[in-house]
Amino acid sequence: MTSMPIDLHPYTSFKTHANATALFELHCRDQLPELSRQRQPLIVLGSGSNVLFADDYDGTVVVNRLMGREVLEEDTDTVRVKLSAGENWHNIVCEMSAKGYYGLENLALIPGTVGAAPVQNIGAYGVEIADFIDSVEVFDLQHQQIQTLERSACEFGYRDSIFKRPENRQRYVIIAVTLRLSRQFTPILTYRGLSGDDGETLTPKALLERVVAVRQSKLPDPEKLPNAGSFFKNPVIARTQLKTLQERYPDMPFFDIDADSVKVPAAWLLETAGFKGAQRDSGAGVYEKHALILINRGGAHGRDIYALAQEMMAGVKAQFGIEITPEVRLVGGDGLSCE
Repeated sequence: MTSMPIDLHPYTSFKTHANATALFELHCRDQLPELSRQRQPLIVLGSGSNVLFADDYDGTVVVNRLMGREVLEEDTDTVRVKLSAGENWHNIVCEMSAKGYYGLENLALIPGTVGAAPVQNIGAYGVEIADFIDSVEVFDLQHQQIQTLERSACEFGYRDSIFKRPENRQRYVIIAVTLRLSRQFTPILTYRGLSGDDGETLTPKALLERVVAVRQSKLPDPEKLPNAGSFFKNPVIARTQLKTLQERYPDMPFFDIDADSVKVPAAWLLETAGFKGAQRDSGAGVYEKHALILINRGGAHGRDIYALAQEMMAGVKAQFGIEITPEVRLVGGDGLSCE
């Protein structure tokens, strides 16, 4: 473990400068007991692609480098694969599909690591990782032991899980995820940009390539324009509120949730409120092609991006009466969420 002020710029996709008290790189399971002996707050990062440090962090940043994968069980219909938390997510999606283990194709090119996937319950184009999770293996810092949490125990929801709860952020370190994938390719094409109209038979490779193409057309490369992907979750509102809003905004898009509620695209709300392409002198901004993407154009501090996010939330609330909330984890100086 390195104990000195650590600049977190290389460890997050926003590439903002913030210091942590210490850095702990987790390469093997034998190191896990050492985490229990930490006497200060800690936060676990994979590739740092879904976090914003709004200030210096008074604690230890744990970078999960656990690697490896193992086929646990396989038959003609399904396969169970155990993946270590430090593995690159997109690489795993490509590898699984190439081996004939299907289902993850719609989740291609989502930045981050395997360990981050269940925390956020990552999802895209009609698919969520919770659809495939069999179990999550964790190190419980509170009880100082390795535990296996079955899918039901993870309490997955829309961009949510038990691992995101404030009371658990200092408790669990995800060390591996076991997925149950299909040996039969059944593409999910509910997103119209994936179905195509050329009449060709869609192969797993073709679907994966389409997903990558769609994401690349809408989202900036974080290596070239630092960002953390979609910054806000799509809000769920009552149908009665939707009906009232449609009197002013008849073209307002929505997706059915149940008899009483609908989901509204946060990108539409933000774009209609005038935030798409917004820039601030600090270097914080909003991507010109997608209103959900906050960016660091260079020199922005985490607090600058956080201030812009607050401005956007307030703007949507004032115009529509709808509260949007961050999908990205916001971390303040004391290690607690800024939310």
